[in-house]
Amino acid sequence: MRLTILSLVLLLILTMSCNKSDPDPVPENNVVMLGAILDLSGDYSEEGLAGKAAIEISVGNLNQRYASVGSPVRFACTYADTHLDTVLTLNAARDMYKKGIRLLVAGPNNSAGLKSIQSFINQNQMLAVTCFSSTPSLAVEGDYIYRLITDDNLQVQALVTMMKYDSIAALIPIWREGAYGAGLYQTVKKQFQDQGGTVLDGISYNPDAANFQELIQQVAPQVSNASTTYGSARVAVILITYQEASEFLQAASTVNDLSLVKWYGCDANVQKASITSDSSAGRFARSTRFLAPIMGIGTAGELPATAQNLSDLIFTKTGLHPDAYALTAYDAVQIYGLSYDLVRSGNAPSIKTVVPFICESYDYLGVSRKLNAAGDLATANYIFWTVVETSGTLGWDSYATYMADQNNILIRQGK
Repeated sequence: MRLTILSLVLLLILTMSCNKSDPDPVPENNVVMLGAILDLSGDYSEEGLAGKAAIEISVGNLNQRYASVGSPVRFACTYADTHLDTVLTLNAARDMYKKGIRLLVAGPNNSAGLKSIQSFINQNQMLAVTCFSSTPSLAVEGDYIYRLITDDNLQVQALVTMMKYDSIAALIPIWREGAYGAGLYQTVKKQFQDQGGTVLDGISYNPDAANFQELIQQVAPQVSNASTTYGSARVAVILITYQEASEFLQAASTVNDLSLVKWYGCDANVQKASITSDSSAGRFARSTRFLAPIMGIGTAGELPATAQNLSDLIFTKTGLHPDAYALTAYDAVQIYGLSYDLVRSGNAPSIKTVVPFICESYDYLGVSRKLNAAGDLATANYIFWTVVETSGTLGWDSYATYMADQNNILIRQGK
């Protein structure tokens, strides 16, 4: 990995100077165990399955590196499928702790899941290096959670900047109840209003009891009224959902007025096959130029070679096109491996001390993993994705990049 000699020296000095007991020895069986708590069969299973594949590839590469230098140390990962259920998530963390696993990687897949285990892992000094949770409320300095993605303040900044670029004046939100949905909705509402926009009541929904056709019928009058006041070109609907975005888009396709306004989504909607595989949902998304942003690796249309190669491998294993968060699961494993190199231990408190310094220089996939004071990714561009149709087949394509350092939108050439 691209760690400079200077960085390694600094890391060694910092590690040796930490006021802590000697690190634990290498486990007797020479296996460092990781635990991945993921949604592999629920509303976020596409990302969970792609993330699992990234972990498997990364563990394999890490073990090859250790074998190539004659080291007996190997890494392995245990998986738990929690369907985004917070009770199952907490039980999975407890079960892994009982099995001696102290290092959690990639998951949980949602912020509600991470919140449900936050106290447990802090109290028991388990370490989580995650790549799916983005709720700002979980940005806590000094805890046992590192997030290799930016929090939702930056995602919303990207969204609101795009809406400003599109001259949107009125926004109707549809948001999923829970930590992620409510948190993202509140952040969108504040930032859009701060920019002079109007946020209508919209609707929230419980995914376990949602009648999508009825919910869309509740949204339709708000869209109609806003279109009368502002003009349909300046009105938009935003979906803050997980996989059920396809059901909302499908239901919206049956209401004529809803196709006259723009539609936006969130990072949880990006590159989801559940949208493009449904003809009604996919064609409605295409006709309304449905745009959803996600933390970027590279820029729109320009994925770095290492990230493209990994993406191709994951697609071969799963048939899924991984988003940036699933790709990040690869980095999470590698960062654990580099941290272990320094402390020669699977001891979570010891690894916790060096992860930020590893991240300072790590950029294998072409995105900096430098962390902020709260242990989250400090900054990143966001790439907007949209549904396109090529030779009668619906698919996803990148549309534009939110350039974080410039706070502006760069439309991909030809779009």
